[in-house]
Amino acid sequence: MKRFAVFGLVAGAVVAAVILAKKSQSSESSQEREARQAEKRRAMFQKMQAGMASMPDDFPPVMMFKNVEAIRENSARILELLEKN
Repeated sequence: MKRFAVFGLVAGAVVAAVILAKKSQSSESSQEREARQAEKRRAMFQKMQAGMASMPDDFPPVMMFKNVEAIRENSARILELLEKN
C-alpha cells in the first residue's frame, strides 16, 4: 500500500512538472518559437556538414549531400531569374 502512495506522489510530481514546463513555453511568441526552431535546424545542419567533411568524397552520403547543395543553389538562381521577369 505504501508503494502505491509513493508511486502516486511521484506520478503527481511528474505531471505537475510537465504542466509547469508547458505553461512556461506558452509564454513564448510564435515568432520566438520559429526562430528557436530555425536555430536548432541550422545547428543540426552545421553538425551534418562537419561530419560530411570528415568522410571521403566518394562516400555515397557525401555525394548525395553535395547534390542537395547544388540543387539548393540552382533553385535559388531559378527563383532570382523568375523574380526578375
